[in-house]
Amino acid sequence: MTVIHVLEPFATGVTTAVISITQQLAEMKHLVIHGSRTGVDAKENIRKKFPFGVGFIEWRYVGREISLLGDIRALGELLKQLKPYSNSQTVIHLHSSKAGFLGRLACRLLNIRAVLYTPHCASFIRTDIGPLKRKIFRLLERIGGWLGGTVVGCGKSEADMYSQLGKPALWVSNGVTITAAVKDRDPHIISFTGLAGVQKNPALFNRIAAQFHDADVPFYWIGDGPLRNELNPRNIQVTGWVTKDQVDAYLYKTLIYLSTASWEGLPFGVLEAMNGSCALLVSNVPGNRDLVIPGENGYVFNDEQEAAALLRQMLADRSKTHDMGMKSRDLVKSWYSVEKMGEGYRKIYTDLVS
Repeated sequence: MTVIHVLEPFATGVTTAVISITQQLAEMKHLVIHGSRTGVDAKENIRKKFPFGVGFIEWRYVGREISLLGDIRALGELLKQLKPYSNSQTVIHLHSSKAGFLGRLACRLLNIRAVLYTPHCASFIRTDIGPLKRKIFRLLERIGGWLGGTVVGCGKSEADMYSQLGKPALWVSNGVTITAAVKDRDPHIISFTGLAGVQKNPALFNRIAAQFHDADVPFYWIGDGPLRNELNPRNIQVTGWVTKDQVDAYLYKTLIYLSTASWEGLPFGVLEAMNGSCALLVSNVPGNRDLVIPGENGYVFNDEQEAAALLRQMLADRSKTHDMGMKSRDLVKSWYSVEKMGEGYRKIYTDLVS
């Protein structure tokens, strides 16, 4: 069986998910058609993270934002790349919103039926755009649904949102590699991992941390990004980009993982924190709230004041908070492993071509 993965961003959690799928389904042939938006890494380095034997084609002209001329050219390029597979038993798996729309249109024009679309965070829940643009994105997703294909959310919340657009959606939860547990005996830091950009809302992280600058509570932003300068209280340390082993080392020292994200799909950062046995304190957005059983492995907050109050509560009873971290570890092992993710996609791919 051949699976063609089509994605506009060759970066972030979208690429992490595709790498995991190709690793878990090594018995299948995989071709990755990707855009040039790579974020902090080079295209060649990202390709090296995939298993040997995965093929790559760069998708010319495609970009994140809507562009009539650019999108028409990108559609033409995609039609050219997919046309040889129009009469085969190939699965086309579209990842992210731009690939989801142009890919479903291309497959409809080529009469390709075995089509999946995983949004990896719905574009119409972004908070960095106005209400009119969100309505346009929602309409485009409805039109995409009429074109065909099956939506497979990266988590239950995502599937529920797309089911409300008119067609039932499936879901396969993102998963991470379960590592050996080496949690510090006395984890003492509050941390977050990821890009300091609009989506992750470092300004809110900054305001929450500022309420604890006299309490000798160290906050760590494990990563870097364009909004790094919004992280400025003296109790926040920004590590810059570090290796995966170094990220794990920080997470093993983390008592509470604080996510202030404004929107999410099913975040790999939170899953890795659960693997690191961290208690969770996360913003109440789809994806984040999928991963929390309130009072058992952490809490969900709605605003800055609630976050600070819950954080004080968790710090006041560190023993209970440590136990919450152990519960996070149990949950990720049971429900969010890469093996379970692979099993889910294997079944869906197989059902599509049979």
